[in-house]
Amino acid sequence: MAYTNLLVAYDGSEQSIRALKTGIEMARSWNATLEVVHVFDIPMLIVGEAMIPPPVENSVAIAQEADNLAAEAQSILSAASLQAEVTVLQGDPGRRIIETAEEKGTDLIIIGSRGLSGLREMFLGSVSSYIVKHSKVAVHILK
Repeated sequence: MAYTNLLVAYDGSEQSIRALKTGIEMARSWNATLEVVHVFDIPMLIVGEAMIPPPVENSVAIAQEADNLAAEAQSILSAASLQAEVTVLQGDPGRRIIETAEEKGTDLIIIGSRGLSGLREMFLGSVSSYIVKHSKVAVHILK
């Protein structure tokens, strides 16, 4: 089955680099559009009913790292001579990826898996697991 609108979730991990390269191959094979999304989250400390943001320096460093990862993804795309939009978003990664896929009319989400399992997945959650459970479109997970 050929898809026409692909979305790759990119976080700089080895698995996401493989996902991006797979997305590039699929986009070429199917003459599909490709969108790359990196989502970062700035964690808040919650004490009772109070939400305490991290120091400004930490937030700036997290946002700068997100920009660096977007540039890295753009570099991979450029090396492959493929034009694609790279977007940096803030928020919960699973939710933002699903929202973006719906907004862009994506028909295939491509994501790497970090292989969380058992108790770690139950307590920490997994972006790829969340996406599989909540996506209305096909999901391709690379191990």
